[in-house]
Amino acid sequence: MGVPWVRSLSAGWVPFGGLPAIGLAACVLLTGCGPEDESGSAGTAHATGVAPPDWRNATYTMTCDGVVPASFEATLVNGAARVPDDVDETPYYDYFDVRLEATASGDIDGDGVPDTVVLLQCSPQPSNGILEEAQVFSGAHGRLGVLPSATTLREATILAPLYDPAGLSVQDGDIIAEMKVYGPEDFHASGPSERTTVRWHWGGQEFVRIDT
Repeated sequence: MGVPWVRSLSAGWVPFGGLPAIGLAACVLLTGCGPEDESGSAGTAHATGVAPPDWRNATYTMTCDGVVPASFEATLVNGAARVPDDVDETPYYDYFDVRLEATASGDIDGDGVPDTVVLLQCSPQPSNGILEEAQVFSGAHGRLGVLPSATTLREATILAPLYDPAGLSVQDGDIIAEMKVYGPEDFHASGPSERTTVRWHWGGQEFVRIDT
């Protein structure tokens, strides 16, 4: 497999994981597409002499959790983007507000190279809906995939749980996601009142939920 490339807002196309430590802000890998905390990423850069990707200033290919099946590109600047809607596919919306909520890093695919989970929030407008999409990037090979939609985790209500950005981490090779869950008496305006933790394991082809 050749060297994967990323698109940097400041430097054009450059090798993923091969940026100089000074002066370049790397963008997200787009091949196939889509935070250990900031201190963890910085530690990796100091140890290897390579600047980590700047996830807050990057271009992601996403579907807004399935709202736009054909996908669209969102170029974040300082962690946010507003993307005009393609009315042919989603005629009810004018644009999509996209925001980076969190990142978490650790070796997810078992190759010894740190990988990164990027949690993106997407809000179709006009609406009061908030959707989330968690994309996972290999440090060596580009995007691994996208975590299953939170809609697959609905239990007591038709409302999907929401990520707790502070509760996203990588532990022992698995992605740990703390979620805020709607209980039977909750409704959209009040927000979720319960909590759960979901653990995802990379099986080589897709992410599989395992018991915590």
